[in-house]
Amino acid sequence: MGLIAGGAADVVGGFGAWRMWWMLAKNDVVRRYRRSRVGQLWLTLSMAVMIFGMGGIYASLFGTSIADYLPHLGTGLVLWGLMSQTINESCSSFTDNDSIIRQVALPRFTYLLRTIARNLFIFAHNLIILPVLFLVTGTVIDWHILLFVPGLLLVLANLAWIGYLLAILSARFRDIPQIVASIVQVAFFVSPVVFKPSQLRVDHPVLVLNPFASMLDVMREPLLGHPPSATSYVILLGLLVAGWLVALAFSGKYSHRVVYWL
Repeated sequence: MGLIAGGAADVVGGFGAWRMWWMLAKNDVVRRYRRSRVGQLWLTLSMAVMIFGMGGIYASLFGTSIADYLPHLGTGLVLWGLMSQTINESCSSFTDNDSIIRQVALPRFTYLLRTIARNLFIFAHNLIILPVLFLVTGTVIDWHILLFVPGLLLVLANLAWIGYLLAILSARFRDIPQIVASIVQVAFFVSPVVFKPSQLRVDHPVLVLNPFASMLDVMREPLLGHPPSATSYVILLGLLVAGWLVALAFSGKYSHRVVYWL
């Protein structure tokens, strides 16, 4: 319990330093496109090109109409971008901030929150595409869209403990980011981003044993006007409790050693 308490104190302290990680995250996005004429709009344009480019090709391959397929693909790619980038960049949350960590005594969780906030900014840019996409394809939005916010928060809470573990492990073992990037790339192809869950049976392992499928379900279905599966909520809540217990105990034991590994 002492280790969990130590990890919890670091997490609480990280949220307490919200001005720091919020400012750094905004600066990350602005600095990336500082000398560009289009600026941060490139985030939206690149995602839009990918959605409409892939939509035409895969709709033809799957033998379905573009109007039916584009909303599924568009929401899937936007949501996948949030999840995959957050996980991949979490690995370098400590190593990319090594100079600050050595000089300033901030809770370690602060740097992970910087990573999550940065990707939320990018996600907000890409989210602009969806209303346009729904309007073009005639997708009907109903009250189920209200379930998107709790679904997003549930996913972010899970990404936070995953990222916390990966950040600590990556500071100690520098091969972790490459391994994680490969796993996430494979997960893209076995998750219902490009294909629809309805193309598989309900109890297919890709849908039941793949947490990414559950994450997509609780966020994408409300946007498309459908209720998420209760199974997805159960899976993510179970992962949330078990994952945070492990992450807090792990961070309580090892997070203070991060400065020596950088």
